[in-house]
Amino acid sequence: MIKFIEKERYYDDSPYTGSCYYYPTYMVKDRKEFFVFNRRDPDDEWKIKEDEKRKNQLIENEGKYFKFNGFYDNPLEMLKKIIERKHHFTTPKNMYYGNLDTYRYIDFHGNRNEVSAAFHYRIYDIELACIIQKVVKLINSEDWSMAKVILNKKQ
Repeated sequence: MIKFIEKERYYDDSPYTGSCYYYPTYMVKDRKEFFVFNRRDPDDEWKIKEDEKRKNQLIENEGKYFKFNGFYDNPLEMLKKIIERKHHFTTPKNMYYGNLDTYRYIDFHGNRNEVSAAFHYRIYDIELACIIQKVVKLINSEDWSMAKVILNKKQ
């Protein structure tokens, strides 16, 4: 079972974000806490709805990942389309942030070279992160057939 908790709020008066409170939001899964995002207060209604979608996505996929932005809800579906179209990433060496050991998540983000299709996913699942990294490496080396084989094994 997955639930969400908020930690003690803090105030930010940054010129970039505006004056607001931040509430660190965590997913609790198997009695472990995983940072998800900072909820802002005050915030726009559409941003509040996006935060709820992210939480719902985590509940639906048992806490494996969620999408910050992008066309595809599932990162593997996005990779499948990239392979089918033989697209490339705009910054193939700078696509991950975080560390599953330290942060308990990695962020998988970037854009596609042939079309403007920015994406950003937060991955909590080790197996999923490994598959993504293997497939991305194969895409970067244009080994489309092996990338497809790995994705088909997962689905």
